Amino acid sequence: MKKSLFTFLSILLLFSCQNGEKVKNLSDFIPNDAALIIQTSNLKQFQQDLKALPFLKENSLSAKSSIQNDMGFLKYADSLTESIISISVSKKSKFTYTIISKQQPNFQLDSIQNKSIENIKAEGLNYQKLSLEGNEFFISEGNIPFIISNSDTQLRQILKKENLLKNEGFEKAYKAIAPKKTSLIINHARLENFQQSLFPNLDLENVKNYADWSAVDLEFSKSGVSFNGLSIPSNEKNLHKILAKAGTVSIEFAKIVPENSDGFAALGYQNPETFLQNLKDFKQDSIQKPGDRIILNTQEAGIIPAEENSLFVIKTLITTEATDLISGFANLEENYRDFPIYKVTQPDVFNELFSPFFNPKSTDFAAAIDQYIVFTDNIPQLRELIADYVNKNTLANQVYYKDSEKNLAQESSLLIAGKTAQLKNKLAEAVSKEFSAEMENLNFGKHKLAILQLVEEDDFAHIHGSFESQNEQNTSNNKTEEMLSVNLEAELLTEPVLVKNHLNNQMDIAVQDINNTLYLISNKGTIFWKKKLKGQILGKIKQVDLFKNGKFQLAFATPYSIEVLDRNGNTVKPFPLKFKDEITQALSLFDYDNNRKYRFLVTQKDEVFMYDKNGKSVKGFDFRKTNSEILIAPKHLRITNKDYIVFPEKSGKLNILSRQGEHRVKVKESIDFSENEWYEFENDFVSTNAEGNLVKVTQNGSVNIEKTDFSENHSIVARPNLLVSLSENILKIKGKEISLDYGLYTAPEIFYVNNKYYISLTDLQTRKVFVFDSNAELLTGFPVYGTSGINLDNADIDQRPEFVVKGGDKEILMYKL
Repeated sequence: MKKSLFTFLSILLLFSCQNGEKVKNLSDFIPNDAALIIQTSNLKQFQQDLKALPFLKENSLSAKSSIQNDMGFLKYADSLTESIISISVSKKSKFTYTIISKQQPNFQLDSIQNKSIENIKAEGLNYQKLSLEGNEFFISEGNIPFIISNSDTQLRQILKKENLLKNEGFEKAYKAIAPKKTSLIINHARLENFQQSLFPNLDLENVKNYADWSAVDLEFSKSGVSFNGLSIPSNEKNLHKILAKAGTVSIEFAKIVPENSDGFAALGYQNPETFLQNLKDFKQDSIQKPGDRIILNTQEAGIIPAEENSLFVIKTLITTEATDLISGFANLEENYRDFPIYKVTQPDVFNELFSPFFNPKSTDFAAAIDQYIVFTDNIPQLRELIADYVNKNTLANQVYYKDSEKNLAQESSLLIAGKTAQLKNKLAEAVSKEFSAEMENLNFGKHKLAILQLVEEDDFAHIHGSFESQNEQNTSNNKTEEMLSVNLEAELLTEPVLVKNHLNNQMDIAVQDINNTLYLISNKGTIFWKKKLKGQILGKIKQVDLFKNGKFQLAFATPYSIEVLDRNGNTVKPFPLKFKDEITQALSLFDYDNNRKYRFLVTQKDEVFMYDKNGKSVKGFDFRKTNSEILIAPKHLRITNKDYIVFPEKSGKLNILSRQGEHRVKVKESIDFSENEWYEFENDFVSTNAEGNLVKVTQNGSVNIEKTDFSENHSIVARPNLLVSLSENILKIKGKEISLDYGLYTAPEIFYVNNKYYISLTDLQTRKVFVFDSNAELLTGFPVYGTSGINLDNADIDQRPEFVVKGGDKEILMYKL
């Protein structure tokens, strides 16, 4: 980068907030020609995050030295402020930098030499020219927001509200970023001048044409930086159109990529027919070609860059043999380690097959390696690749690649991975000559891989990526923070729950309002859909994979039906199952062997009915009716490899059934049940009675009563090796007591995420949420605001769990631990 860029950014970081007047939309003042836009809620923290990046610590770069020298002015600033930084680049490679800050800065300049401040009056505007140690900046005076720029012309235009950024795509991108983080927004249409100035020999044509705007939130850590966001297209020539609605796949390209390669770029599509049609539409080519059959029998394609000859790879469908697909276009040359190598007779069929994504220079030879067909211009290169594949010396088998994969969604539309060891020469060739020597001497340390992923969904693409050191355990001292607030049209009826999103391997939010409207909301706050139901959802929403294809549906009961909805809110046949008599308990959903052979069980007072995924009564389940009303929905427990269906009834009888509905454990004693569920704990069935004593029932039916000091309104929850209780203000976790303030608490809940137990409860009086670990230690940052029980899981792409909770009457909150 140019030294002026770092000098300017450093000066920007000197300013701090003083004026108390607030600005609602800093984005309204961004220049129209902005190529890169940085939004940060804390400029000082952003500067510290950059300075702490391991990669910058490990390299003595002129850019780094420039930043460090410029940051010496920081000591003259009292504080820093929420800001937007706009970077524009002219055709003559001149950089224009503008900062838009929410409040007027307070900056002590008295002790700085070589400075001057000049008041300027021009075109009816009043502003200042600041000369500071050889650098000139133009500063708004008495304006809200505060603006500073290295361009007199641009400051004037902004103050006159001329040539400001007004773009629908930008508005979508800006709304997608997290306001409390540092975020980067890219204007793809303006990248050309930026690239020509800094990376004159780098081809960014596909990056520029993929979409119109991209926005990512940056996550800084001790190991590096990761990012998540959206890429938003708008015109018909965006490359996004080729992958739109073609579906995503779990790209397995790394299985064929040699470990010593530069990396790879691969695209994936679940529906080859849609992909092919999109490709033809994009190229405006309706002619049927021989290569169409190739595409229709594949789901992945990509490039493995190499020093001399890059390799072009396609991966066939499971139902298609790679040898069959290539045989019509090639003649067998030899077999190498039991894999055939061909001389391609029609290379033109493959050269532009996946253009404009990939344009291989040569496809003269090909090897069929299991489901992969690999093309290049020479046989020795194919032999080397086959040897690496057979010896499992591929990228997929490297620990650092597996570590990087953890930051990604399970499925992709586009996946790019770059090996840093091979990246030096590429960067040296790409950058301006003044920086090429530095690029060749880069020390990447433990940063072995940089990775980028795009996941297409409707009219945008999710972006995930990271540049972090591998083989180091990630540690985080981050305090619990609020990530999201969503307000609905009506008051919430149910507690919000997190549900799996199979499109991006993250989680969405499901909740019902008092009008019985069910909402599905993204973890960014976008309402995907809402659906009016005929009744309240009983209990919590569950998820099923009815078709065993990795696509999840929502399952639940209302007072007169069993409902199953797909990701788009559509009813999945043969559901709903409708009932004339009222359903009195939550839906019981059983998957005995975790093989997705689901059983749906409904309770109607003293009767139970079991159905399969086809809505048919399950033959072989003979239990039907109890002698009195069922108090709690039947529950499936597996103890020592035996299945039990457990539920209490009003008469005091505890029913413990087999899969077939027979009484597997006969409990002779009558129990005065509390309102607590029954759990597995230390190989016994455990709950409490109305007197507040712990009740344990063995698998032989023996009942053991343990005296406790539980109050009448007590709660327990358990896992096989963890028991938690709450009585009055005393919370017990593994026998360790915690004295809470007196309040009105929800029942404690246990969550198991990333191999850790979390115990939560909420004081409804003070509206405080508490989360403890299994050692009874309150997590950092708690309590936080909330007015209901919580639902906790890993809702996004990083390793930190999130939870959702009711806030105000109409509000959903999401927190990150």
